Amino acid sequence: MHSNIFKMKQIQIALFCVTVIFYGCASYGPKNKELSSVLLTTQQRLEALQKKLIETNDSKLLNVYNELNEKSLELFPVLEKCNDKYALTPEYISTLKETEKTLSYLLKNYETIANKEYLIHAIYQDYDAKLSTIRNTAQNNATTKIKVIVNSNEEEGFFVFGKLSYEREQDIKRFRFNRPTQDAIHDFVPGYYLFWLEKDDRIGEPELHLIMSTSGEEEKTLVLQTPK
Repeated sequence: MHSNIFKMKQIQIALFCVTVIFYGCASYGPKNKELSSVLLTTQQRLEALQKKLIETNDSKLLNVYNELNEKSLELFPVLEKCNDKYALTPEYISTLKETEKTLSYLLKNYETIANKEYLIHAIYQDYDAKLSTIRNTAQNNATTKIKVIVNSNEEEGFFVFGKLSYEREQDIKRFRFNRPTQDAIHDFVPGYYLFWLEKDDRIGEPELHLIMSTSGEEEKTLVLQTPK
């Protein structure tokens, strides 16, 4: 076990060094002073979660965790470099804060949470969307906003709501599109989200969607299921 942990640490250090060397970002500007603190606290939560998983000897969750941890080791140095050169937006920092809060919640309620695997994987997906978008932008920056356009097939007039993917079990509406379908438009930072439609007493099932930029595209159209 100790040998595996040591090898894991070696891989983490190697990934960290390679990422720092190869990633650039956008033009210089004032940085967001919150980022370093958020990332440091998140890394502490990840390390505490790793200890918890080793103690409980849950190999399946450890595999999911390792994917997340490796992704964080890729993403965090990139975000720091991007932030140094071009400040991350408050909206971007906000999603990172919510990730940290989710990890904290997972640690505090570890014994009673049934969907641990989903939560860990959802955070991995969110981080992957952010990293992939940075890679696909012309200047490798983290300032991309994705315009999300939602329609509801032939029936119009539904309001669109959303929340972060790992908030699936929480009864909240974090985002509301300003206009109903078919003219519903809202800007999002790259990530993994749940969206659904509501109209009168008809409420749709939240649907998971990766919001990211591919080949520099900054617009995504979603067709959500119309509630019965």
